[in-house]
Amino acid sequence: MPVAALPGVQLHYTDGGAGDPLLLLHGIGNSSKDWEFQIPVLTQHFRVIAPDLRGYGESSRAGPYSVEQFAADVWALLAQLGITRCRIIGHSMGGAVAMQMAVEHPERVECLVLADTLPSFRADTPAKRLLFLSRYLMMALLGPQRLASTIAAKLFPAPEHASLRARVIERNQRNDRKVYLRTIRGLIRWSVSAQLQRLAMPVFVIAAEHDYFPSEDAKAFADALPNAQLKIFANAHHSLPQEIPSEFNTALLAFFGTPATESPRESTLVAETHR
Repeated sequence: MPVAALPGVQLHYTDGGAGDPLLLLHGIGNSSKDWEFQIPVLTQHFRVIAPDLRGYGESSRAGPYSVEQFAADVWALLAQLGITRCRIIGHSMGGAVAMQMAVEHPERVECLVLADTLPSFRADTPAKRLLFLSRYLMMALLGPQRLASTIAAKLFPAPEHASLRARVIERNQRNDRKVYLRTIRGLIRWSVSAQLQRLAMPVFVIAAEHDYFPSEDAKAFADALPNAQLKIFANAHHSLPQEIPSEFNTALLAFFGTPATESPRESTLVAETHR
C-alpha cells in the first residue's frame, strides 16, 4: 500500500482505477480491506482511494481519534494526491467522517453515499448508550479477540456467512485496545445533526433492516437532507458492503449513473426518493 506522511501520522491507502475520484471510508475497528468487494467493481469506473484511518489497518497508531481528526487526515491525503473534489462513500463511522468532511467543505464533495450510519453518534438514547457501553466494556475488559467474535456473530448470523465471520474475527482481533476505546470516546461526542442543510449535494442513504438502529431513524435522516435518496435492504445487517456486496454495488452504480455489472437478488425492502 502507498503511504502518505501527514502531520503526526503515516496514513496507508489504496489508489487504483481511473476517472473521477471516489473516496471510500471504513468504520470503527476496520480498514480499507473491508472494501474488498467494492474496489474491483468501482475501479472500472472511477479512481478509487481507500485509506486506513489513523489507528487502523496499516496506518500508524497516533491520536487523537476523533471524527474531526479523521476528516482532517483525509483532506490532507487528498491534497497530497492533488484531488480537490470527489465523491465519498462512508460506512458506519466512515459515514460520520464523510459527513464531517462535507459540512466543512460542501463545495468539494460532489455527492455522498452514507451506509449504515446516522448524523449523530451521541449516546442520547437508551439503545445507543447500551451499544457503546457494551462495546467499550467488552474491549476494555475482554480485549479485541472477544469483541471481534461477538461482532462477527451479530453482523453475519447466517450459516452461509461462516467465511465472513472468520474474516472479521481474523482482522478485528488485531485492533489496538487503546485506539478503539479512544475512538469510542470521540464518537459519542460527535454530531452534525444541526448542520444537515449544508449537505445540499446528492446524498444516498443506505440502511439495513436489522441494523443497530431502527429503519425509522434512517428514514428521518434522509427526510432531513435537502437532496437525498433512501434505500433499505431487507434481512440485512450492519455490514452491507460485505454481507450483500452484489446488491450494494449495484445500488452504488445506479446512484452514480453508471451501468451496473452485477444483478441484485430481490432483497430491497424500501426504495424511496425524498424531494
